[in-house]
Amino acid sequence: MSTPPLSWSRTSLDGDVVLSFQHEFLVDLFRNDGTLAVALLRTCAGIAVDHARVVLESIDLSQVAPTAYYADAVAILRDHANRQVTGVIVEVQLRTDDDKLLSWPVYVSTLRAKLRCAAVLLVVAPDPHVAAWARRSIELGHPGFRLTPIVIGFEDIPEVRDRSTALRLPELSVLSVLAHPELEIAEAAIEAIMPLPEDRKQLYLDVILSALPAALRQMLEARMQRYEYQSDFARKYYGQGRQEGREEGLQAAVIALARARLKTVPADDLARIATITDLRVLTELVTALGRARTAFGARAALVRALKR
Repeated sequence: MSTPPLSWSRTSLDGDVVLSFQHEFLVDLFRNDGTLAVALLRTCAGIAVDHARVVLESIDLSQVAPTAYYADAVAILRDHANRQVTGVIVEVQLRTDDDKLLSWPVYVSTLRAKLRCAAVLLVVAPDPHVAAWARRSIELGHPGFRLTPIVIGFEDIPEVRDRSTALRLPELSVLSVLAHPELEIAEAAIEAIMPLPEDRKQLYLDVILSALPAALRQMLEARMQRYEYQSDFARKYYGQGRQEGREEGLQAAVIALARARLKTVPADDLARIATITDLRVLTELVTALGRARTAFGARAALVRALKR
């Protein structure tokens, strides 16, 4: 499974399509690994629940009534005796939605009644404005009866740079890249997702690369190309029907770097770059342009490649 490149910035040109994908992808992170919610509660909200294991639960929080209520994800924490100790409702919120002020209390009370144990609401809101909105207490009208959601903004997500932490919590490492799109964090996340099933691995890699700024993405793609002959993961990812896409991506990276390093790039040079199909040459050129400290060095690297 693979996704088209998209922007994880707050000002996306793709509008509702991108927001829909962002929502579904973030929800899938929690549905794929219930321990992600537990990790965020502990590291971001300072809430630690003593438990032995986490089990994903049905997202249906409807009561015996006409109205249906479905949370984004539900994780159940159980103790060593397999008793339910806490239910964690996860809601990914990309926009303000006053209807959630009515449904969220229903989620918590319904899950608490269903499980007969504590229930908490964890809201993940990448946008600071939405996070501030979600943090407000919801007054239910009964004296002293209010719900204050536990809200995690992207600024609260930990920066997962440690490789052992990333390997232990791959979904958290992917989320960390989305919140903090840095090269070191992305490299830790890519190493962490290697043992995952192929479809999840490829989806996560696509999203990690899409989250990075263009210059960092080009640098990381170049490094992965050089690692191709050592890693089964890289070999599989770049070897299955993606030749044309790789050529176009590397050609675009060369053009972007050339324009960044040089004041002008002649139209003839741009046309000739578009004819280079040797992935090794393109990768070497991306690396050389990225390392060039002067316009002269960048021009020399470009001339050498175009003479081949």
